[in-house]
Amino acid sequence: MPTLSVFVDVPLAQKLEGSFLKSYKQDEDPKKMFLAYRVCMTDDGHPWISPVVQKIRLQIAQDPSLNFEYMPVMGMKSFIHASLELLLGKYSEAIVENRAGGMHTVGSSGAFQLGARFLRTWHPDAQIIYITSLQKELHGYIFQDMGFMVYEYSFWDPKKLCMDPGLLLNVVEQAWPGSVLVIGSIGEYDLTQSQWAKLTSTMKRKKIFPFFDIPSQGLSTGDLDKDTRILRSFVSRGFEFFCSQSLSKNFGIYDEGVGNLVVVALNNQHLLCVLSQLMNFAQTLWLNPPTTGARIITSILCNPAMLGEWKYSLKEVVENIMLIKEKVKEKLRLLATPGNWDHITAQRGTHSYLGLNFQQVEYLVKKKHIYIPKNSRINFTCINADNIDYITQSINEAVLSTKDSESK
Repeated sequence: MPTLSVFVDVPLAQKLEGSFLKSYKQDEDPKKMFLAYRVCMTDDGHPWISPVVQKIRLQIAQDPSLNFEYMPVMGMKSFIHASLELLLGKYSEAIVENRAGGMHTVGSSGAFQLGARFLRTWHPDAQIIYITSLQKELHGYIFQDMGFMVYEYSFWDPKKLCMDPGLLLNVVEQAWPGSVLVIGSIGEYDLTQSQWAKLTSTMKRKKIFPFFDIPSQGLSTGDLDKDTRILRSFVSRGFEFFCSQSLSKNFGIYDEGVGNLVVVALNNQHLLCVLSQLMNFAQTLWLNPPTTGARIITSILCNPAMLGEWKYSLKEVVENIMLIKEKVKEKLRLLATPGNWDHITAQRGTHSYLGLNFQQVEYLVKKKHIYIPKNSRINFTCINADNIDYITQSINEAVLSTKDSESK
């Protein structure tokens, strides 16, 4: 008699990501290309790794004094401290006053898991989460699975082809009191002083809790301090907040999943209580965080020469991205592609919007075998000297094809 499986009624889960990449891999066209990788790419099409990371890897591999014992639940203390100084600044008032701390996590998802569990348990009034559409698939489902009501927002205006600070202000104005606002990609925000003053005063009045997401400090402007000046302004304005600090992308150690959940509280007593509860949650989630990535990063951040070399490598990446964007814009201008393409160079970071509509994106995917997301936000590090002409000519064709159909 056959045994009835306990898994007989389990359906295949809807894929959150990967099907797009799978379609690309199954495409047999020789000209196919994928412009939606999450990692930074080099000119020869490989994931970028900061050169100093390679040196530290070799040193660690040959160091006989290293102890590979399990880490404490909180993680590597030296890593947490170095990461905090990188994020908030060495002389941050929150660090000096001992009211900022962190939990070494398994990447950014681990940080969001910890933060969401804490809020669900100890901040029960916070039942509503506001998160950007770009973060919804990565982190929004964590909140959703824990019973939060999740609302998406975007500060990209597809009609004006720009990041519109007014959209963010509108979200805060309309947000429920006591809700949580997930603030990501802060290096791309371009608010004036008065706009920031209005935003923070509204958040304080409505008791909105900020949950920052810093996935790639230094890769927006090339300046580590400039990329986090908005977060630091929240510190100076007396906010308590969580911050998911991911350190995989800006070092080029994507497979390590190195993260830190930063906590800024009003005083040290509150901080210690929060960290104690987070440790309880971490104990049930992963018990001991992985250490290799944290060792690499700590070695770099605590060595002035290595730190300088790493900072220089970040600037090189950002300068290359800016150059690529300028070239793309100029080639579209020379092709007389309809529309204004200044928005390409006005955006910061590795990923930026092309400003194409759904039909134009479909044209690129189906006719030209160039795989880009439906919102046309691509990874500009995927563009290089070998493929830029094909990409820009294809964009030109896509725009002209929709112009032709509109005129009929």
